[in-house]
Amino acid sequence: MVDVIVVEDNPLAQQRLGALIKPDNALNILATYYNLATARNEKRDLKPQLIVLDLKLPDVRGTEAIEALKKKYPDARLTIYTAYEHEIEILQCMAAGANGYILKDTPDERLPAELSVIANGGSTLTPRVAEKIMRHLLPAKPADSPLSERELQVLNYISLGLKYEDIAVELGISVHTVRHHIEKIYKKLDVTSRGQAVAQAVRAGIIKME
Repeated sequence: MVDVIVVEDNPLAQQRLGALIKPDNALNILATYYNLATARNEKRDLKPQLIVLDLKLPDVRGTEAIEALKKKYPDARLTIYTAYEHEIEILQCMAAGANGYILKDTPDERLPAELSVIANGGSTLTPRVAEKIMRHLLPAKPADSPLSERELQVLNYISLGLKYEDIAVELGISVHTVRHHIEKIYKKLDVTSRGQAVAQAVRAGIIKME
């Protein structure tokens, strides 16, 4: 049984999730919250395996909610549950630590299975989102970019949501070196977070979706 918390302000969306996240589907809702503040202020010692998060809450929008909930529940997996499918928002969420990105028009018969995949260590994207993500992220020509070739490689891995440790393995470098590259990326792009770095790089054409 997968224990789930839901952070969703829309009553109809809450009702739908409540009807699908149930023991018959090996899923169990521990708590439901209307906004991030209520979720963050939860006093009970809950141990969710999965967090289902609406991207646009009344008190916060964007990646702040992902980072806050990951900090409160570091062992939980997290999926976005939203109607929004813009490329930059998707990349920001994955870079901030989301493990999945599910659109609200996902059919009822498929949603419980996708939640289970994410809770059990997989990463799932609904088809239209997957199509956007799987387009090639192409680095700009060196003359157009303030970043070095290695920094571009690190940035592309960040955009795909890889952790520092995973980036280090992929590039054959130390975690310390990865952090150093990321600090330089932040400075050159004038940003302070992974999500901001990806968004700024897409806007500036440093990484491109084609």
